[in-house]
Amino acid sequence: MSEMPQLIRLERNATDMELTYQGDNKFTVTYDDLRHACPCAKCSPLRNEDESSKSLRRQIESMAAEKPKVRTIGKYALAFDWTHGCSSGIYRFERIWALANNQDPDGGKPYVHGAW
Repeated sequence: MSEMPQLIRLERNATDMELTYQGDNKFTVTYDDLRHACPCAKCSPLRNEDESSKSLRRQIESMAAEKPKVRTIGKYALAFDWTHGCSSGIYRFERIWALANNQDPDGGKPYVHGAW
């Protein structure tokens, strides 16, 4: 895989965010997709099994659309603060890039609790 370009702009819309990367590459990620890919210890294990993943998706889609607040975590990640639902996830820039490119942000690996 080629090197990930730098994220230079994130524009929040009502139901999605537009990402602009170095080289003027533009992508759109829906908030539903972002929430479903939450990397926290509560949400990640729910994506390990098809049924729990589908249930998580239904829960997310039943929530009212909202534009989250965004904050940086150092120089390596973003966090999204929602009025309702989980706001615990720290989204590394590589994870957001994978979502923008319609790739599995977990790389096909199940969530495993504990030291990595």
